[in-house]
Amino acid sequence: MQALKILARRLKLSLVIAAIFIGFMLAGIFYPMSDEEGWEIQKKLEELGKNNLELEIFSNNMMVALTGMIPFAGPPLAGYIVFNTGRFLGWTSAQLEIPADIMIAMTLIIILLTGYGILEFMGYGIAVAESLTISYYIIGRRWLLKRELKMLLLAIALSALFLALGAVIEAALVRSFGSLIESAGMI
Repeated sequence: MQALKILARRLKLSLVIAAIFIGFMLAGIFYPMSDEEGWEIQKKLEELGKNNLELEIFSNNMMVALTGMIPFAGPPLAGYIVFNTGRFLGWTSAQLEIPADIMIAMTLIIILLTGYGILEFMGYGIAVAESLTISYYIIGRRWLLKRELKMLLLAIALSALFLALGAVIEAALVRSFGSLIESAGMI
């Protein structure tokens, strides 16, 4: 029963963190990358998925989540990564000549309607919530660190589950849109 209460509190904290991270990403749209940075990431994204798209999306997102779990340093590092994703979206927006406010609306619609964005941000939120908890225990409640090991393992598993489900949905959408664009003769 105690573990369920702890889990419920962590999930609430994870939702708050996910919302903050969505805000970071949307803010990044207003600070687009340089052309050099944007094209470099674009090339990497084009290489992504030549083998197993789901696994590559999952492993990339899981690395962000695991980085977010590092005590003290994880939350700002994960926030920076999410903000840079927004910067890439800002660069993409500029390349396509889409105004930033339209790109923000499109991004929010994709996050909310496709489901994979919510799953990814919840995966990140769980990871960062765990980092914040461990950091708090290191500072003031060291005796709780041993007990927290079980929660750490649960946080890793939950984060991985959310990110795996998100990766499957995202890969399916990428394939669907790719097929649609090809059949329309756009590439």
